[in-house]
Amino acid sequence: MVELLLKRYLWLIDTLKRGGEMTFDEIAGRWSKSSVNDNGSELSKRTFYNHCQAVARHFGIDIECRRGRGLNLYRISNPEAIEENSLTKWALDSFSLGELLLGNASISDKILLEEIPSGREWLGPILQALQNNCQIELEYRNFVSVTFTGKVSPLCVKLFKRRWYVLCEVGNDRKRIFSLDRVKSLIVTESEFVYPKDFVPADYFRDVFGIVAGTGGKVENIVIRTYAELPGYLRSLPMHHSQRELDSTAEYTDFSLRLRPSFDFIQELLLHREQLEVLSPQTLRDEIAKIISKMNQHYENTDHSKQ
Repeated sequence: MVELLLKRYLWLIDTLKRGGEMTFDEIAGRWSKSSVNDNGSELSKRTFYNHCQAVARHFGIDIECRRGRGLNLYRISNPEAIEENSLTKWALDSFSLGELLLGNASISDKILLEEIPSGREWLGPILQALQNNCQIELEYRNFVSVTFTGKVSPLCVKLFKRRWYVLCEVGNDRKRIFSLDRVKSLIVTESEFVYPKDFVPADYFRDVFGIVAGTGGKVENIVIRTYAELPGYLRSLPMHHSQRELDSTAEYTDFSLRLRPSFDFIQELLLHREQLEVLSPQTLRDEIAKIISKMNQHYENTDHSKQ
Protein backbone atom coordinates (compact mmCIF):
# COMPACT_ATOMS: atom_id res chain seq x y z
CA MET A 1 0.00 0.00 0.00
CA VAL A 2 2.81 2.42 0.90
CA GLU A 3 4.63 1.63 -2.35
CA LEU A 4 1.44 2.21 -4.36
CA LEU A 5 0.84 5.58 -2.71
CA LEU A 6 4.45 6.60 -3.31
CA LYS A 7 4.06 5.81 -7.02
CA ARG A 8 0.92 7.93 -7.13
CA TYR A 9 2.67 10.85 -5.46
CA LEU A 10 5.57 10.60 -7.91
CA TRP A 11 3.10 10.36 -10.79
CA LEU A 12 1.38 13.58 -9.68
CA ILE A 13 4.69 15.44 -9.31
CA ASP A 14 5.89 14.18 -12.70
CA THR A 15 2.60 15.07 -14.40
CA LEU A 16 2.61 18.66 -13.14
CA LYS A 17 6.35 19.05 -13.72
CA ARG A 18 5.88 18.18 -17.39
CA GLY A 19 2.45 19.73 -17.88
CA GLY A 20 2.95 23.05 -16.14
CA GLU A 21 -0.39 24.63 -15.20
CA MET A 22 -3.20 22.10 -15.57
CA THR A 23 -6.88 21.89 -14.74
CA PHE A 24 -8.18 19.10 -12.53
CA ASP A 25 -9.92 17.53 -15.56
CA GLU A 26 -6.62 17.47 -17.45
CA ILE A 27 -4.87 15.82 -14.52
CA ALA A 28 -7.69 13.28 -14.12
CA GLY A 29 -7.50 12.56 -17.85
CA ARG A 30 -3.78 11.82 -17.60
CA TRP A 31 -4.48 9.56 -14.60
CA SER A 32 -6.98 7.48 -16.56
CA LYS A 33 -4.22 6.62 -19.07
CA SER A 34 -1.38 6.12 -16.60
CA SER A 35 0.30 2.74 -16.10
CA VAL A 36 0.20 3.43 -12.34
CA ASN A 37 -3.60 3.30 -12.54
CA ASP A 38 -3.62 -0.45 -13.01
CA ASN A 39 -7.24 -0.91 -11.85
CA GLY A 40 -8.68 1.83 -14.06
CA SER A 41 -9.97 3.95 -11.17
CA GLU A 42 -11.12 7.54 -11.52
CA LEU A 43 -9.26 10.34 -9.74
CA SER A 44 -11.66 12.07 -7.36
CA LYS A 45 -11.07 15.63 -6.18
CA ARG A 46 -10.84 14.44 -2.59
CA THR A 47 -8.10 11.94 -3.48
CA PHE A 48 -6.34 14.62 -5.53
CA TYR A 49 -6.33 17.08 -2.61
CA ASN A 50 -5.08 14.36 -0.24
CA HIS A 51 -2.25 13.56 -2.65
CA CYS A 52 -1.33 17.26 -2.90
CA GLN A 53 -1.03 17.45 0.90
CA ALA A 54 1.02 14.25 1.01
CA VAL A 55 3.39 15.54 -1.69
CA ALA A 56 4.00 18.68 0.37
CA ARG A 57 4.49 16.67 3.56
CA HIS A 58 6.83 14.00 2.19
CA PHE A 59 8.69 15.84 -0.57
CA GLY A 60 8.40 19.53 0.38
CA ILE A 61 6.81 20.22 -3.02
CA ASP A 62 3.88 22.64 -2.94
CA ILE A 63 1.02 22.29 -5.41
CA GLU A 64 -1.01 25.50 -5.54
CA CYS A 65 -4.23 26.45 -7.23
CA ARG A 66 -4.54 29.61 -9.30
CA ARG A 67 -8.16 30.57 -9.51
CA GLY A 68 -9.43 32.22 -12.68
CA ARG A 69 -12.79 32.93 -14.23
CA GLY A 70 -14.46 29.61 -13.64
CA LEU A 71 -11.17 27.81 -14.22
CA ASN A 72 -8.82 26.52 -11.53
CA LEU A 73 -5.25 25.81 -12.61
CA TYR A 74 -2.86 23.69 -10.56
CA ARG A 75 0.90 23.91 -10.68
CA ILE A 76 4.06 23.26 -8.65
CA SER A 77 4.85 26.57 -6.99
CA ASN A 78 8.40 25.71 -5.86
CA PRO A 79 10.03 23.62 -8.65
CA GLU A 80 13.43 24.35 -7.09
CA ALA A 81 12.52 21.86 -4.35
CA ILE A 82 12.95 19.11 -6.94
CA GLU A 83 16.30 20.28 -8.27
CA GLU A 84 17.78 20.96 -4.83
CA ASN A 85 16.99 17.49 -3.45
CA SER A 86 19.11 14.89 -5.23
CA LEU A 87 17.06 11.97 -3.88
CA THR A 88 13.74 13.45 -5.02
CA LYS A 89 15.18 14.32 -8.43
CA TRP A 90 16.66 10.83 -8.85
CA ALA A 91 13.43 9.11 -7.78
CA LEU A 92 11.37 11.33 -10.09
CA ASP A 93 13.68 10.76 -13.06
CA SER A 94 13.59 7.01 -12.44
CA PHE A 95 9.80 7.02 -12.15
CA SER A 96 9.39 9.10 -15.31
CA LEU A 97 11.67 6.72 -17.22
CA GLY A 98 9.77 3.71 -15.88
CA GLU A 99 6.47 5.25 -16.99
CA LEU A 100 7.88 5.87 -20.44
CA LEU A 101 9.17 2.31 -20.79
CA LEU A 102 5.99 0.68 -19.46
CA GLY A 103 3.98 2.78 -21.89
CA ASN A 104 5.95 1.13 -24.69
CA ALA A 105 5.82 -2.46 -23.39
CA SER A 106 4.56 -3.64 -26.81
CA ILE A 107 8.06 -2.98 -28.22
CA SER A 108 10.00 -4.34 -25.24
CA ASP A 109 12.12 -6.47 -27.57
CA LYS A 110 13.40 -3.23 -29.10
CA ILE A 111 14.37 -1.65 -25.75
CA LEU A 112 17.70 -2.94 -24.45
CA LEU A 113 18.57 -2.32 -20.79
CA GLU A 114 21.59 -3.04 -18.61
CA GLU A 115 21.38 -5.67 -15.90
CA ILE A 116 22.12 -4.55 -12.33
CA PRO A 117 24.04 -7.10 -10.21
CA SER A 118 22.22 -8.85 -7.38
CA GLY A 119 22.16 -7.19 -3.97
CA ARG A 120 19.11 -4.98 -4.44
CA GLU A 121 17.25 -7.11 -1.84
CA TRP A 122 19.54 -5.80 0.91
CA LEU A 123 18.79 -2.14 0.18
CA GLY A 124 15.42 -2.13 1.97
CA PRO A 125 16.73 -3.48 5.30
CA ILE A 126 19.72 -1.13 5.17
CA LEU A 127 17.49 1.92 4.63
CA GLN A 128 15.35 0.72 7.54
CA ALA A 129 18.48 0.54 9.71
CA LEU A 130 19.50 4.04 8.60
CA GLN A 131 16.05 5.38 9.47
CA ASN A 132 16.18 3.95 12.99
CA ASN A 133 19.95 4.16 13.69
CA CYS A 134 20.12 0.40 14.12
CA GLN A 135 23.18 -1.72 13.55
CA ILE A 136 23.17 -4.40 10.90
CA GLU A 137 24.82 -7.79 11.09
CA LEU A 138 26.20 -9.00 7.81
CA GLU A 139 28.25 -11.73 6.22
CA TYR A 140 30.41 -10.46 3.36
CA ARG A 141 32.79 -12.05 0.88
CA ASN A 142 34.52 -10.08 -1.88
CA PHE A 143 35.85 -11.31 -5.22
CA VAL A 144 39.27 -12.25 -3.80
CA SER A 145 37.76 -14.23 -0.93
CA VAL A 146 38.31 -11.59 1.77
CA THR A 147 35.51 -12.16 4.28
CA PHE A 148 33.87 -10.15 7.02
CA THR A 149 31.22 -11.17 9.54
CA GLY A 150 29.89 -8.98 12.33
CA LYS A 151 27.86 -5.99 13.44
CA VAL A 152 28.40 -2.63 11.76
CA SER A 153 26.77 0.80 11.93
CA PRO A 154 25.47 1.96 8.51
CA LEU A 155 26.20 5.59 7.64
CA CYS A 156 24.93 5.95 4.06
CA VAL A 157 24.30 4.12 0.79
CA LYS A 158 25.78 5.07 -2.57
CA LEU A 159 25.07 4.00 -6.14
CA PHE A 160 28.12 3.79 -8.41
CA LYS A 161 28.41 2.17 -11.84
CA ARG A 162 25.23 0.08 -11.47
CA ARG A 163 26.20 -1.26 -8.02
CA TRP A 164 24.84 -0.30 -4.60
CA TYR A 165 27.28 0.19 -1.72
CA VAL A 166 26.82 0.80 2.01
CA LEU A 167 29.38 2.75 4.02
CA CYS A 168 29.62 1.53 7.61
CA GLU A 169 31.45 2.30 10.80
CA VAL A 170 33.29 -0.82 11.93
CA GLY A 171 34.47 -0.09 15.48
CA ASN A 172 37.00 2.51 16.66
CA ASP A 173 35.74 5.09 14.17
CA ARG A 174 37.02 2.91 11.30
CA LYS A 175 34.92 3.08 8.15
CA ARG A 176 34.51 0.39 5.52
CA ILE A 177 32.41 0.16 2.39
CA PHE A 178 30.57 -2.99 1.30
CA SER A 179 29.15 -3.78 -2.14
CA LEU A 180 25.63 -5.17 -1.75
CA ASP A 181 26.08 -7.76 -4.49
CA ARG A 182 28.78 -9.40 -2.36
CA VAL A 183 26.73 -9.56 0.84
CA LYS A 184 25.82 -13.17 1.66
CA SER A 185 23.40 -12.45 4.52
CA LEU A 186 22.16 -9.37 6.36
CA ILE A 187 19.79 -8.68 9.24
CA VAL A 188 18.76 -5.49 11.03
CA THR A 189 19.52 -5.88 14.74
CA GLU A 190 17.82 -4.25 17.71
CA SER A 191 21.12 -2.65 18.76
CA GLU A 192 20.93 1.11 18.29
CA PHE A 193 23.93 3.34 17.69
CA VAL A 194 24.54 7.07 17.89
CA TYR A 195 24.92 8.48 14.39
CA PRO A 196 28.01 10.74 14.38
CA LYS A 197 26.83 14.36 14.45
CA ASP A 198 29.82 15.65 12.50
CA PHE A 199 29.53 13.10 9.68
CA VAL A 200 28.08 14.34 6.37
CA PRO A 201 28.01 11.62 3.66
CA ALA A 202 28.23 14.10 0.77
CA ASP A 203 31.31 15.72 2.32
CA TYR A 204 32.94 12.33 2.90
CA PHE A 205 32.79 11.53 -0.83
CA ARG A 206 33.18 15.11 -2.10
CA ASP A 207 36.85 14.87 -3.01
CA VAL A 208 36.81 11.42 -4.59
CA PHE A 209 35.53 9.77 -7.73
CA GLY A 210 33.61 6.59 -6.97
CA ILE A 211 33.40 4.76 -3.67
CA VAL A 212 37.01 4.53 -2.45
CA ALA A 213 37.28 7.30 0.16
CA GLY A 214 38.87 7.91 3.53
CA THR A 215 42.04 6.05 2.60
CA GLY A 216 44.40 8.98 2.95
CA GLY A 217 46.12 10.81 0.14
CA LYS A 218 45.85 14.51 -0.49
CA VAL A 219 43.51 16.39 -2.77
CA GLU A 220 45.31 17.20 -6.03
CA ASN A 221 44.79 19.72 -8.80
CA ILE A 222 44.64 17.45 -11.84
CA VAL A 223 44.80 18.59 -15.46
CA ILE A 224 43.82 16.23 -18.28
CA ARG A 225 44.02 16.71 -22.03
CA THR A 226 41.23 15.13 -24.06
CA TYR A 227 41.10 14.34 -27.76
CA ALA A 228 38.67 13.36 -30.53
CA GLU A 229 35.04 13.22 -29.29
CA LEU A 230 35.85 12.89 -25.57
CA PRO A 231 35.61 16.67 -24.84
CA GLY A 232 31.98 16.59 -25.91
CA TYR A 233 31.24 13.64 -23.66
CA LEU A 234 32.84 15.35 -20.64
CA ARG A 235 31.01 18.61 -21.29
CA SER A 236 27.65 16.81 -21.36
CA LEU A 237 28.45 14.53 -18.41
CA PRO A 238 31.31 15.85 -16.22
CA MET A 239 33.61 13.29 -14.63
CA HIS A 240 33.42 15.05 -11.24
CA HIS A 241 31.61 18.08 -9.79
CA SER A 242 34.95 19.96 -9.63
CA GLN A 243 35.56 19.63 -13.39
CA ARG A 244 36.33 22.89 -15.19
CA GLU A 245 37.23 23.53 -18.82
CA LEU A 246 40.58 25.34 -19.16
CA ASP A 247 41.38 25.57 -22.85
CA SER A 248 40.12 24.25 -26.15
CA THR A 249 41.67 24.01 -29.61
CA ALA A 250 40.83 22.16 -32.80
CA GLU A 251 43.02 19.26 -31.63
CA TYR A 252 42.31 18.98 -27.90
CA THR A 253 40.53 20.34 -24.82
CA ASP A 254 42.06 20.63 -21.34
CA PHE A 255 40.03 20.13 -18.17
CA SER A 256 40.96 20.56 -14.52
CA LEU A 257 39.65 18.52 -11.60
CA ARG A 258 40.30 18.77 -7.88
CA LEU A 259 40.14 15.45 -6.04
CA ARG A 260 42.10 12.55 -4.57
CA PRO A 261 43.46 10.34 -7.38
CA SER A 262 41.94 7.13 -5.98
CA PHE A 263 41.79 3.68 -7.56
CA ASP A 264 38.34 4.35 -9.05
CA PHE A 265 39.50 7.62 -10.61
CA ILE A 266 42.58 6.02 -12.17
CA GLN A 267 40.36 3.27 -13.60
CA GLU A 268 38.13 5.96 -15.11
CA LEU A 269 41.12 7.70 -16.72
CA LEU A 270 42.31 4.44 -18.28
CA LEU A 271 38.81 3.76 -19.58
CA HIS A 272 39.20 6.55 -22.14
CA ARG A 273 42.31 5.02 -23.73
CA GLU A 274 44.23 7.19 -26.19
CA GLN A 275 41.62 9.97 -26.02
CA LEU A 276 42.86 11.12 -22.61
CA GLU A 277 46.27 12.23 -21.34
CA VAL A 278 47.17 13.30 -17.80
CA LEU A 279 49.22 16.51 -17.89
CA SER A 280 49.65 17.06 -14.15
CA PRO A 281 50.53 16.33 -11.45
CA GLN A 282 53.64 14.51 -12.62
CA THR A 283 53.20 11.79 -9.97
CA LEU A 284 49.81 10.80 -11.41
CA ARG A 285 51.15 11.03 -14.98
CA ASP A 286 53.99 8.67 -14.00
CA GLU A 287 51.58 6.24 -12.33
CA ILE A 288 49.37 6.08 -15.42
CA ALA A 289 52.46 5.54 -17.62
CA LYS A 290 53.60 2.72 -15.31
CA ILE A 291 50.23 0.99 -15.54
CA ILE A 292 50.21 1.29 -19.33
CA SER A 293 53.72 -0.18 -19.44
CA LYS A 294 52.62 -3.16 -17.35
CA MET A 295 49.60 -3.65 -19.60
CA ASN A 296 51.86 -3.61 -22.63
CA GLN A 297 53.89 -6.49 -21.17
CA HIS A 298 50.85 -8.73 -21.51
CA TYR A 299 50.91 -8.19 -25.26
CA GLU A 300 54.64 -8.32 -25.97
CA ASN A 301 54.45 -12.04 -26.66
CA THR A 302 52.50 -11.93 -29.92
CA ASP A 303 52.17 -15.71 -30.03
CA HIS A 304 50.50 -15.94 -26.61
CA SER A 305 47.03 -16.36 -28.11
CA LYS A 306 48.20 -19.42 -30.02
CA GLN A 307 49.38 -21.31 -26.92
